[in-house]
Amino acid sequence: MNAAAQFKQPRPDEPRARFLIELARALGTYGTSANRIEEVIAYCADAFGYNAQTFTTPTSVFVSLEDEQGDLHTYLARVHPGEADMTKMIALDRIFNNVLDGIISTREAIDEIKRIVSMPARYPVWLIVICFGVIGFCAGNFLGGAIKEMLASGIVGLTIGLLVQFTGRRREFSRLMEFLSGFCAAFIAGVLAIPFGGYFTTVPVIAGVIILLPGLTLTIAMVELAMKHVVSGTARLAGAIMVLLVIGFGIVLGQAVVEHTVGPSPIVIPAKPPWFFDLGTILIATVCMSILFQAHLRHAWVMVVAGLIAFYSARYGTMYFGPEVGVLGAAMAVGVASNLYARIFDKPALMMMLPGLIILVPGSLGLRSLQMFFTDASVDVDSTIDAVRSSFTVLVVGVALVVGLLLANVVMPPRKVL
Repeated sequence: MNAAAQFKQPRPDEPRARFLIELARALGTYGTSANRIEEVIAYCADAFGYNAQTFTTPTSVFVSLEDEQGDLHTYLARVHPGEADMTKMIALDRIFNNVLDGIISTREAIDEIKRIVSMPARYPVWLIVICFGVIGFCAGNFLGGAIKEMLASGIVGLTIGLLVQFTGRRREFSRLMEFLSGFCAAFIAGVLAIPFGGYFTTVPVIAGVIILLPGLTLTIAMVELAMKHVVSGTARLAGAIMVLLVIGFGIVLGQAVVEHTVGPSPIVIPAKPPWFFDLGTILIATVCMSILFQAHLRHAWVMVVAGLIAFYSARYGTMYFGPEVGVLGAAMAVGVASNLYARIFDKPALMMMLPGLIILVPGSLGLRSLQMFFTDASVDVDSTIDAVRSSFTVLVVGVALVVGLLLANVVMPPRKVL
């Protein structure tokens, strides 16, 4: 076979070209960052003998393939961003490796990708709703609450889980999901303060919606910006900020309704729970995260390890070196552990990195900043300064996360592109 026969022109029906498009679309659907998608496509196209140029945004992907004669063929695929799904990410990683190893053909891989994308959720709806409540309960402890705050956080989280399932099935309500979640969280947390005898209402409000906070999206956006993927990073950053604004507006409106109907909520400063609450809630929350991220329970230990590394490295790093260095060190620890896991077990590094980043991301800080702007900034100048300082802290924490992840790739270079 001569050289010209080896490099077939990448026509639209060419299996290798179609495989690259379907793979990029599937990776984008489950939240893979632009830099990782482009690395995967470039690596795979090089193995096929093509020179590929890829341009991705959160809602689209362009792939331009150059054949041996220098002719360019560009393809566009629409991406519908979805939730993180670890089962499907592992399956896509396996297909990617099998194609490069010659175990399956590109035609077979295309069919497999379509089958994976159309697979139903691993866990039933009722279990997902319960996990919302359990994670809300655990997040109440992470945010400094005591038993009252944790119980209220669990009730709010359970309600938000039901609301998410309801709005997700009705198109007319789906666009209002963030606003309704913020409103319901603030309203329920305010009303529960009366039978509970008063508590710190901010904790259950933020803990109840913590799953919906776009902290991970914010971190991915800053990673993309740091990697010079300006368009994708800017679009993702704008989307994250918009979600925060909508949730924050819903919370402020819910708090206003509570104050005008049942009166101001009595506030009681929570007492710190025993030390073993931290360990227990971390273990429970990370197992529930594995369910929310549709991971097989045999992989739950990976997320538990990631959660423990992220939580305790961030806590003690912040205690001894300050929040910026503490978060940077925690992100680097999670990144090194994720790359090491990918090397040893031949699985995507995102499997361990995602739950670790969920614990570290500054989503709750961002929501607190918005609350301060919406409610306190109009009271006095000092409140405005505190709100600005809190917002700046969110950016600093986000940058620390990005730098920590980049340093992790230097300390433990990833062997896999996924």
